[in-house]
Parts: sequence; C-alpha cells; structure tokens
Amino acid sequence: MTRFKGFTLVELMVVVALLAIMASIAVPSFQTLILNNRLSNTTNALLTGLQLARSEAVTNRTAITVCGANTTHSACANSSDWSNGALILQGSTLIRSIPLDLAGVTVSSSANNLTYNGNGTTTAATLTVSDSRGASSARTITVNVIGPSCIGNPCP
Repeated sequence: MTRFKGFTLVELMVVVALLAIMASIAVPSFQTLILNNRLSNTTNALLTGLQLARSEAVTNRTAITVCGANTTHSACANSSDWSNGALILQGSTLIRSIPLDLAGVTVSSSANNLTYNGNGTTTAATLTVSDSRGASSARTITVNVIGPSCIGNPCP
C-alpha cells in the first residue's frame, strides 16, 4: 500500500479555523496599539519642538515663537488647532517645521502661539493630543511660565 505525504482536508480546515480565531482576537489589540503609537509619536514630536524652541531662545538670547501651521506649512494658522503641525520661528525666519501627518490625530492648544523669551520663559499653555477615542486616551503637554514643557501633570 502506498502512503501519500501531506495534509488531509480536515487537518487543513482545522488549521484555518484556528488561524481565524487567533486573528479575530489579535486584530483589536493591534488597532489599539496603532492608535496609541500615533498619539505617542505626535506628542513626542511636539514636545521635542517645544524643547528645541526654548533651547534656541536661550542660546540666541532672542524670542522664538512656536505656532500651529497652516495647511501649506508656510505661515502660522493663528488658531488653537495645531493638527496641521507646528512652526518654530525666529521673527519671520523659519527654524523648523514639525509636520503631523498622522490620520485621525488632532492637536489643540490653549494659546494660538507660544513665544519663548531670551531667558527661556513663556506664557503657560496646554496642548492636547487626541484621537477618535476622545479624552480618555488623550495626551497632554503642559508648558509652565518658566519654560519647561512636559507630558502629563504640570511641570515642576
């Protein structure tokens, strides 16, 4: 009697069924992971930009402005909606553009712009990074009047 090597149709169907069950369990977890990574990337990009602006202000002993960008990243949007990204300006000279191209992420600020003085101080502000899940998963960047910015609770 000749023996054939391979899988039977029943074995193949069992494997396919197990893969379908595992995929249905894993997909929602991956969606949450993707949304959390988008929030983290956006929050970290903005925090890095704020820290750069303060550093430039202190280094050059001049005022540096951080503002929400318009859709073409050519000027400040003069809006509390920073979802298009942010611009770091010294006067009218662009130092850095921070694009935020992550779908579904919105950024709102308590101020239209932040201006760091030559000594590193600024006005207090809060930037909120959120997505479709709402306030429960939102990230907050707090900038206090002496200049430091941090994620979460008010900076020391």
